[in-house]
This record gives sequence, C-alpha cells and structure tokens, in this order.
Amino acid sequence: MLCCLLLWQPVFSLEREYLVRMAEAQWISTGEKKHQCELTQMIPFYGEGKFIHKSGHKVVFNLFSDNPVMDDARVIVQSEPPSWRHDDTVFEIARFDFERGHNPLKVKNPYASRMFQQVENGMSPVVLYRDLADGRDIIAVMLSPVNFRKALAEYRECEKTLMDFDLDEIKNLKLYFATNKDIITERSKRDLRNILRYLAMDPDIMQIKVDAHADARGRRRFNDKLSQRRSDAVGKYLLAIGAKKEMIYLVNHGERNPSHSNKTSMGRSKNRRADVQLLTTPPPTEQEQQAIEDAEKMLRRRLLTERSIFNKKASDKKELLKKEQEIGAAEAETEQAPEADTQSQTASVDIPPEAESVTDFDSDPDSDPDSDLDSDSDYEEPPTPNFINFDHLVDKNNLITYPK
Repeated sequence: MLCCLLLWQPVFSLEREYLVRMAEAQWISTGEKKHQCELTQMIPFYGEGKFIHKSGHKVVFNLFSDNPVMDDARVIVQSEPPSWRHDDTVFEIARFDFERGHNPLKVKNPYASRMFQQVENGMSPVVLYRDLADGRDIIAVMLSPVNFRKALAEYRECEKTLMDFDLDEIKNLKLYFATNKDIITERSKRDLRNILRYLAMDPDIMQIKVDAHADARGRRRFNDKLSQRRSDAVGKYLLAIGAKKEMIYLVNHGERNPSHSNKTSMGRSKNRRADVQLLTTPPPTEQEQQAIEDAEKMLRRRLLTERSIFNKKASDKKELLKKEQEIGAAEAETEQAPEADTQSQTASVDIPPEAESVTDFDSDPDSDPDSDLDSDSDYEEPPTPNFINFDHLVDKNNLITYPK
C-alpha cells in the first residue's frame, strides 16, 4: 500500500487505515429515477464514499468526511488487490488535491470510471495522503468490494432511466446566435427538442419563457427588432416540434440586460443569446403582458431622460455651486476693502481661472452666441467702487441738529 509513498514518508511514520470490515461491508443503491443514481459505502470513523451518475453526465466519485478538512493536501488514489489475489499488483490511478470542507475529494472521469471498474473487479480503491496535523503519519481510506455486486443490479436498473441531457441545465437553457442572425443552430434545436422530452417527465411545468437579447453594436431600435426576430424564431420552432402555444411567453430585451461585457468579442458572443426557462407558473395574460410592456417603456424613457444632456448630474451641480460661492466670496472681499487699496485689491483679486469656465455653454468662448470677445484679449473689468457719494444731493443749509 505504501509503495507510492516511500519518497515522501518520514522516519518513524505510521499508517492509519479507515476501512469497513469484510463482514460489515455494504453498498447501498439510492437515487431518483430519471435524475440521479448513487452507490454508497459507509466508512467507519471517517465518512462515506459515493459513486454518482447524473442525467447528462458521466459517473463521478465523491469522498465525504465527517470532520471538515481545513488544510490543503496532495492525495494519491491507487487500486489494491485483496490479500488472496497474489497475481494482481498495486497500481496508481491518479493524484489529486484535497478541497477544504466535508467533500474534500471529487474524482471525475475517466478516473472515476476506472475506480468503479476496479471495485466491480474485486479490487479496493485507496485514498492516501499525509496526516493533516504534522504530516508524520499516512492516512489510508479504503473502499471494500465486498457485496458490491448485490447493489450493482439495482443501480443498473436506475441507470436505464437516466436521460442523455442535464435536467437542471434544460430548465435554464441558453441558445446563442451569430452576428445579426436569427437562425437557430443544430445544437440549439437538439436542446429545444430535449425540452419537449422534459415536459413529458414533469407535468408541473406550465410556462416556457424565452428572453431574447442582442449585443450593443448597431442602433438600439435595430437591436430591439433583432431580438424580436430571435424570440420569434425560437417560438416558431417550439410550436413546430409540438409545444403548446399557450405555454410559450416571448420577451425581447434588445441590447439591454447584457450578461457579459460588450467591449470584447467573447462578451458580445455571449450576449447574442436567448434564455429559455421552464417555469411552474402560468404565463401572463395579454392584458398583463401589455401592462408589463408599458411599464418597461416608461422606465426606459425615464432612464433616457435622466441621462440626457439637459439634466446635469448632482455632482456637476455641487461643483458649479461651489465655484459660484468662491466667486461671491472674492467679490465680497473686494467690496469691503478700504478706498485707498481698492485699485490694488481689484487687480489682485481676479476671478479664479476655473470659474471663467462656469457657463451654460462649453468651455470654448466661441460657443457663447452673446460673446463678442476674443479668447486671447486682455480685457479687464473696471474696478468696483467701495462706496457711493451722495453729497451732491444733500442741502447743507437745512441740516437738523439734535440736542445732546
């Protein structure tokens, strides 16, 4: 058992084995027909090993631990013969990395199928790894082939009912289109035909919802019509293969609601799609569909209005208000200065350069239709006086004197 671990086994290391006794070894066949079949063996003081065959997928092996694995570890999976089979030898199947949690080992194909065949042939798959405490000991988790064939017959009967497509994926299907095309590919047609097979299995499905999309290239109105052509193509094909018309609900999104970025070709290819969902709720009525469309139109108009050039962002308004306050403060300082320093202060307290660009037009002075000034001129505003003299309006001979 330790032939593959001699190079990384420290001195005085021990081997801790987790296996089920021959008299107690049992394999249990469970699962749900048409969906998933399982073969499980309990491993005392460790957890369980489980072969899982799911519709639309190949068999996988999962090792579950009662105590969650908290550290990373490198593991070796090898096959060992029983003690009475002297002609068979130990051989390595593959090496993997433990994942943290209660399901540290997930073996996919072709290695899971190899492990399954070894158990069926009377061999024992063994999972070997270093002790996660200090690495001195070697942990060996072994599956026993005893009584495997008793549960195998029931497991094979369950496998006969499995479908050749993933039942979870078919309920949330994605169909992809070429640029500026609404042609359904052969692979998409196969997936749509599988929807009809699934509907025969699950009578609770009441709605086939199709959400069609386009990428962001081209004009918005064109993309709206393109997504409508794509949803219509999917709906017509579903009707042609036998789907009920009252179950189909088509929705067009255009370039809105992208699933990936439109800045890359890969992202745009993912956005040229139609999402097909199988739902247990009935589709909306014609009145409800009209109400939904009207609400979406009002939302789009509101968003367009908020993004228009006539409505500035709140941040721009705050910045404009701040600049106006700076200009007002500068003018107030100029008005409160003494008369002797009026000229010098007026010359030194100019309007800040950034405030000159605060206008209802662009920063280019030529954009102001009322401006007759050249942008390079040296024009200056005359200084503002700090008081107004009213002496020429007062009759000094008719002054009223108040008693002290």
